[in-house]
Amino acid sequence: MNPEIRARLDKHIIAAYTMHYHAVPRGAFEVNAHWMRGFSGVQTPTFNIFMPLTPHGLNDETLADTAAFFSAKNGLYAVELVHDHFPQGPAFLNGRRYQPLPPQPAMVLVGQPKEVHLNNTITIERVKNVPLIAGFCAILNAVFDFPLTDVVKLFPVAYLNKDNINNFFHYLAFVNEEPAAAGTIICKDGVASVWNLCTIDKYRHMGIAKTLLHEMLNQSYKEGCDLTMLYSTAQAYHLFTRFGFEIYTQRQWFLPPGLSYED
Repeated sequence: MNPEIRARLDKHIIAAYTMHYHAVPRGAFEVNAHWMRGFSGVQTPTFNIFMPLTPHGLNDETLADTAAFFSAKNGLYAVELVHDHFPQGPAFLNGRRYQPLPPQPAMVLVGQPKEVHLNNTITIERVKNVPLIAGFCAILNAVFDFPLTDVVKLFPVAYLNKDNINNFFHYLAFVNEEPAAAGTIICKDGVASVWNLCTIDKYRHMGIAKTLLHEMLNQSYKEGCDLTMLYSTAQAYHLFTRFGFEIYTQRQWFLPPGLSYED
């Protein structure tokens, strides 16, 4: 990958996490030259993360310090690795009995998306008021099975204030005035990232997520973002390739020893 593009993507990841954790009530976020660490206050490990940024950030000392940090907050957490930055990282964590979750392809789109067939029967609205953000949280709760109280903590009404709404673009797609899909795109310094794209089960296979994503990407391009990144699941990979996304690396979460995802 072009080093300039990769540097912009890496910078964006830090900026997006910074904005997200600062918007969460009682959230905490630390970043230095070698690692970043975010605490959301919810008990889903992958929403409280330690992410090394350089080889100096992944060692027994930083792992012990991170364990103490989250223990003091009574919080579950995960270590997040970007594979090509840390080719020996998985083996290092496996040797310390950290439990790997399935890796996720990190994908990037340069420029505008390719044209795709759209579902023109749906309505798409940007979330700009309390009823819409309540509907947004309800869809994430239904699709991902996270406790609604946690989802509301992660995406509070504070996202609607002036400082956040210019960077966080939450969207809802409606079928016959009923919320059917949701998604977020975060814009910062000419780079965008897609979060939380999901569809209610009964509305799947109708092209709704595809239409919603197309709208999100076009809007972010109008906001001046010529790069877009996302983390894909295996099921969504082919959807994203239709828009022109390509894999540039993988990320993977590792749970501390003795912790299962169900905990």
